[in-house]
Amino acid sequence: MSEVSRPRRTQQERRATTVAKLVDATIAAIGEVGYQRATVQEICGRAGLSAGAMFRQFDTRLDLIVRTAQEAFSRQLDAYRATMEHLGAQENALDAALRFLRAAQSSNLIHALREIFLAARSDTELRERIAPIAEGYYGDIVATLNRTGLLDDFPAELREPIFFMMLHLFSGEAVVRGVYPRPDLDVAILGLVEDMLATYAARVRTAAES
Repeated sequence: MSEVSRPRRTQQERRATTVAKLVDATIAAIGEVGYQRATVQEICGRAGLSAGAMFRQFDTRLDLIVRTAQEAFSRQLDAYRATMEHLGAQENALDAALRFLRAAQSSNLIHALREIFLAARSDTELRERIAPIAEGYYGDIVATLNRTGLLDDFPAELREPIFFMMLHLFSGEAVVRGVYPRPDLDVAILGLVEDMLATYAARVRTAAES
């Protein structure tokens, strides 16, 4: 009995596979060795591809970085949406959401995005190319958060600032923890944040009722 041959992949399928390898390698490289050290050689070595193979898909390293940022945003948005959809089943939805947000900021995916953001501060072209992607990403996250009703105890105009306050808190924490780990403080910090939010929500309700 002859072995059934596999159908040959199309050029589009081969290209998609190559791009996926390059993007995964770029995320890993930037997250582990930083933006500047994630050279074409470093990325291609991790992807198991030649530099020529990369340049057949992307004209420049910057093009690959922008495509990687776009994919990283997309993956993280999918993770946020999946988490938000299951908040209703959690005993303490706010606690579950904050724990997810904190854990996400310590992932290699977000480390890579953070490195790209830092590089964009002094790279005008990079900043101009990823800014619209970031704007859409954060807009989608805030819209998803609003649909869950998680922050309905707070005035509508403060829900987005509250999200970004928590995002910036845990993002900064992830950076500092890489050099100065203090796991003994993690539970206390999370409890303090939740108490502060609960106290503020109670104050808002009292003011509205009076």
